Amino acid sequence: MNLAELKQNIDFEIENLNSNNKNSKDVIVLITLNESCMGARASSGIKYIGMGFDWESGQLRIEPVKNLVSKGNSLIDIKEAITMTFDGKKYYICSKCGNKISKNDNYCRHCSQKLK
Repeated sequence: MNLAELKQNIDFEIENLNSNNKNSKDVIVLITLNESCMGARASSGIKYIGMGFDWESGQLRIEPVKNLVSKGNSLIDIKEAITMTFDGKKYYICSKCGNKISKNDNYCRHCSQKLK
């Protein structure tokens, strides 16, 4: 989605609010999270929205109030390597991507997962 499409969607929603006699100032904007929950869908509020700079220039960046990645699925969460034995040799495998890693690797060279 680009900025013009986002504006078009927001303008459409505001127009529908006005036709239903609701005020757009009362509408809370949330980011829906893809995780299980009881009741309403899991979500996060928005802390900041603005144009990116340097490597992110030309992008509208939305920063959520809370992390969008649940514990255990983030690259900064430390995961233990899986050890396997094949033909008498011990192999180490990244528990996130399943690729072969070295015994002393702190990070997976394939997916950047932090390892124990």
